[in-house]
Amino acid sequence: MLPKLFLLAAAALVSVNAQSSSAAPSGSGFTFKETYPSGGSKPAPKPEWMDLLKNANITDAPVLKGGEDGPTQSGDADPYCDWTFTGCTRDDDIVACPKGQWGITYDDGPTEFSPKLYDFLDTTQQKATLFMIGGQVVAFPDLVTRAYKSNHEIAMHTWSHSYLTTETNEQIVAELMWTATAIKEVTGVTPRFYRPPYGDIDDRVRSIGHALGFTPVIWNHDTDDWKVAEDKSFDEKWIDGNATEWAKEAGTAATGGISLEHDLYQKTVDAAIRILPTLQKAYKVTTVGQCVGQPSYSDGGASNATSSASASASSSVAASASASAQSSSKPSDGSSDAVSPAGASSSSSSQNTESGASRTAISSAVLVLGASAAYMLI
Repeated sequence: MLPKLFLLAAAALVSVNAQSSSAAPSGSGFTFKETYPSGGSKPAPKPEWMDLLKNANITDAPVLKGGEDGPTQSGDADPYCDWTFTGCTRDDDIVACPKGQWGITYDDGPTEFSPKLYDFLDTTQQKATLFMIGGQVVAFPDLVTRAYKSNHEIAMHTWSHSYLTTETNEQIVAELMWTATAIKEVTGVTPRFYRPPYGDIDDRVRSIGHALGFTPVIWNHDTDDWKVAEDKSFDEKWIDGNATEWAKEAGTAATGGISLEHDLYQKTVDAAIRILPTLQKAYKVTTVGQCVGQPSYSDGGASNATSSASASASSSVAASASASAQSSSKPSDGSSDAVSPAGASSSSSSQNTESGASRTAISSAVLVLGASAAYMLI
């Protein structure tokens, strides 16, 4: 699981890049009609979005307290299937692809480093699932358009990249719906998939997501690429080593894989480019939606999309969410089997690592990233 340092670094980049709630950066050909919250903030939901929860069966799990290293667990029991503490997943969580297949994903974009990754994916004709942060969508709409027109699967990574189990129902709705609205305004489609930051999800978060028509995607293979920004002793070659080991296991593994990678830093993009050929030789590498046989969007999606803005983007998203939620399975009430077979062993609590970085290190990372992003926007 990603460290808190990575959260704050991402938030700093988002906050600086989202110069205006309604205007894309200078040089972009896109103008937003919706007025968006500032990037990296914890926004409030629109009233009509909360209406989608009125008749939904929302799990009555507590809002967890956020500690220095993420949510704080109360006791040893796990009645609400909390992935952060126990690696617990539900049957309708997407955790792994079928045997022989690999869902390639990249989180936290789009960023200034994304074009290099997109160029490589285009060259190799590889389609990927891109879990985008809402503020980054507003900051880089042209990159979102490029990715969508290249037939990559556009998905959500919330608005502020916060631990969702520590947020109220209202905050969770806002995190997802503002991100979906921004993506809808740029691409014309509403994404179905979201990845909770750090994989932090429990039955309350799941039930809210389902009520909005969204499906959670976790992972069962962590490249550890996020460590390049935090751990000075981390050897980038270990990322390549991980991919090599996964490729060797392709013939004997019970399931396929869904990997955790990022296009937030130059080094993570470089690592992604290095290891993709290794995975392609061992697995059929696809988007998440392709490998599990589910649609990427709740309202269609053409291969060559237009990026015309819609003044009613948020209401369109709400309508799509309502229709999708009515056809989706009911959220778990916490009483069913705790762990789904797919990816259960790889998503165990032993992989839910947290950073022990000090407040000084965290503050330094935020200042460096923020200053760097600000300089680039001048």
